[in-house]
Amino acid sequence: MATTMMRMMLRPAGYDMSVMSAMMQACVTMGEACAAECEMHADMSEHCRICAQACRAMVDACRSMMSSMA
Repeated sequence: MATTMMRMMLRPAGYDMSVMSAMMQACVTMGEACAAECEMHADMSEHCRICAQACRAMVDACRSMMSSMA
């Protein structure tokens, strides 16, 4: 989902701000859900720990970008 959002933002024709805001909010929601699930298994699995960290970083990046777009 994050890759699709990034590709939409990089289109030469530009993008619609309301669509981008909705996509970013969806990425935040998805990233938070993924991170929460992976954090439940992080003590048992290195992969889950790394996935949770990556999801949290993506959520932080989306939130930062959303605040700069406002």
